[in-house]
Amino acid sequence: MNVQRVPPKFQHVTITFPLGQEARVRSFYAGTLGFREKPIPKVVKPLGWIWFNTGVPGVELHCVPDEQSVPPDTRHHFCLEVDDIERQRTALIDSGTKLIEARALPLRPRFFARDPFNNLIEFVQIQGDYIAAGEAAE
Repeated sequence: MNVQRVPPKFQHVTITFPLGQEARVRSFYAGTLGFREKPIPKVVKPLGWIWFNTGVPGVELHCVPDEQSVPPDTRHHFCLEVDDIERQRTALIDSGTKLIEARALPLRPRFFARDPFNNLIEFVQIQGDYIAAGEAAE
């Protein structure tokens, strides 16, 4: 009997921030990026966690206080798909966030930025199938 396996799917992504910086977490992720904060279960409330709904139902961003800082040169990141890359770029610049330009990909304008706690985020606007576009260019 051949049983079809369902691949795993993301339920949440967790990032860290320094203790006592909850207002900055909310300012950046709700204010600058536009995520909506989600109530957390009572059982984890004393831990100081902050959760946000993302653009995908059931997939959450969890922000967790941690005494250990994110290394300044980390390349570990998550990627956010946005519908207007230039509007996102402007919102980040207006908030004082430094942008990091990325190597261009066909039909995928993108750049990186670090949140106030050094977590690295890629921003991308998907304009088409970049794999097919890259194959056609050869």
